[in-house]
Amino acid sequence: MPKIKVHFYDNHTVSFQQPKTLIFDRSRSVGSDKDNFTSINILYLTAASFFRFEYSILQKFLNDFLELFKESLYTQYTVHDILWGLKHDTILEFIHSFAAQHNISLNLTDFGLFTNGSTDGTYTIFNGQGNINNFNIINKWDGVSKVEYWKNEWCEMINGTDGSLFPPFVDKSDNIEIFSTDICRSIGLKYEKERTVKGIDVWRFIPPSLVFGNIAENPDNIGFCTPDTDHCLGSGVLNISLCKFGAPVIVSQPHFYQGDRSYINGVIGLHPDKETHQTYIDLEPMTGAALNVAKRLQLNLAVMNVSNFVATEKITKLLIHPLLWLNESAVLNDKSARDFKSEILQPLYIMQAVQYGFIVLGGFVLICTLVVGIKVFYNKKNTVLSLNGLVVNEQQDYEE
Repeated sequence: MPKIKVHFYDNHTVSFQQPKTLIFDRSRSVGSDKDNFTSINILYLTAASFFRFEYSILQKFLNDFLELFKESLYTQYTVHDILWGLKHDTILEFIHSFAAQHNISLNLTDFGLFTNGSTDGTYTIFNGQGNINNFNIINKWDGVSKVEYWKNEWCEMINGTDGSLFPPFVDKSDNIEIFSTDICRSIGLKYEKERTVKGIDVWRFIPPSLVFGNIAENPDNIGFCTPDTDHCLGSGVLNISLCKFGAPVIVSQPHFYQGDRSYINGVIGLHPDKETHQTYIDLEPMTGAALNVAKRLQLNLAVMNVSNFVATEKITKLLIHPLLWLNESAVLNDKSARDFKSEILQPLYIMQAVQYGFIVLGGFVLICTLVVGIKVFYNKKNTVLSLNGLVVNEQQDYEE
């Protein structure tokens, strides 16, 4: 991925941004981006979420306005809308104006998942000079060394890399850490198994189930309970509304893989599968290069009863409703694999062989030196004994 606004600093760090450009490929898609589908209404739920603690009269007024435009729990989208931005200009403008008049902070813009040319912030990373173990480790993101969305310092820490490259000489016992702006937090990955990618030996690292475990399974996750510890969710899901402008967004792995059974059973048609839905990174251990990655993420909306919003009045408990899931994957192509093997791995193997050769040679020389030294020592000892014997014999002859 290309990097822009690259700056180098005296403390062995470098900063950059990574713009994202996406192109709709009709030939590899099952339909047109103008196709319609029905799903949960992002605008309605977000507006209801923003106003759930406001005065009843404000809630009723906004509900009537949404009903006037026939907005309810479900609506129709085009694929283009969900990807690049929903067009509810009249509704959005009114809600913004209405909120501003009543001193309500609101950040409702287009609801698209992607924006071409956008970045996910400015990364400042260590270049590894002076300490190779810090190579590509994030020093700051958007000028800060921790995020401020969560409830304790441990949860707010920015750890590891952006997931594209890691410090070299990876060990199977390492906890590989990644900071992901998609979920607004750092996660750790553990070694799972050895694999081969394009003829290159790699180690696969995956997020263990405890990463998104409930607070009974993983007490460290209590800091991710928002807005407070009375609203902790079950295993496998994460409420990221605080870092998504207040929109009631909850993330999980696709089909609630490794999630609480209640979430899986709450939606008809879900079938979590490890091979299809698990996130992983395949690392070449000597270089720390990620040669095969799959980031799989499901976006869900929290559906709850909000006073005076008629469409939610029959909802008796929190429902985590899937919107869609993403599979962002990348694998080294054939040419890059050949170049990686010939230009990076082969020299490393040669250096390693030479290093081992010198070790073997050094050991051989040491053994030879010891053998020669021992032989010389015993030869000297035998000579002394022989001379002593000669002296004794001569004295005996003289006495006779």
